[in-house]
Amino acid sequence: MNITMVRDDLEERNRNEFEVEEGLTIGEFLDEQGIERQEVLVSRDGKIIAESAVLEDGDEINVFDVIAGG
Repeated sequence: MNITMVRDDLEERNRNEFEVEEGLTIGEFLDEQGIERQEVLVSRDGKIIAESAVLEDGDEINVFDVIAGG
């Protein structure tokens, strides 16, 4: 199945398509891409989703870096 990831890392915005296995979770996908789970938020259809959410064919997910500071 195919998904699209839009990655906004505060410096640039990249859009990439991926072929992934059915039943893959957001967390597993992030791990495969080398993206630290605790450093990003992921949204689908404008709503933040948990890393346990299962990807579906045709999904477009947005991955945003989390900004923290003191």
